[in-house]
Amino acid sequence: MRFLLMPFALIAAALLAMTLHVVGTALYHQAAWNRTVATVTDVRPYTEMHKNGFAIDRINVALTYTIDDTPMTWSGKGKVVGLYKASIGDEVEFYYDPGDPSNLDAAGMKGWRGILLLLAGTGGFTAFYVWFFWLRGMRR
Repeated sequence: MRFLLMPFALIAAALLAMTLHVVGTALYHQAAWNRTVATVTDVRPYTEMHKNGFAIDRINVALTYTIDDTPMTWSGKGKVVGLYKASIGDEVEFYYDPGDPSNLDAAGMKGWRGILLLLAGTGGFTAFYVWFFWLRGMRR
C-alpha cells in the first residue's frame, strides 16, 4: 500500500519544496529589499493564447516610482510584477532590489492565506505519509 501512494507523496513533497522556496523568497525580499509605491501610468490589455487553445486576458502596464529622489519607470507584462488588474492612476506597493532598482517584486506584498494553506496541506500529507508508512513500522 505504501508504494501505491508513493507518487502522491512525491508530488506533495515537490509542492512542499516549491512552497518553501516561494515563502523564503518573499521573506528575503521583505527583509533585504526596500519598499516603494509605484503609480500605474498606462494599461494596455492583450490576449495570451495557450497551446491548448485557451485565451487569457492579460495587461501590459507602465509604472513610475521614485528611488532616492530619482524618478524610475518600468513597463512590461503585468504578471511579471504581480498585476493582473489595474487602472491608470492606481498606486501599488512594491519591493525593489537596492542593487538594481528596476527589479520589482510584489510577491512579498500579497496575502499569505493561499501559501499557508498549500504549506499546511502538502507538509501535513508528506509528514503523515512518512510517519504512517515508514516510521511507524520501524518502531516494531
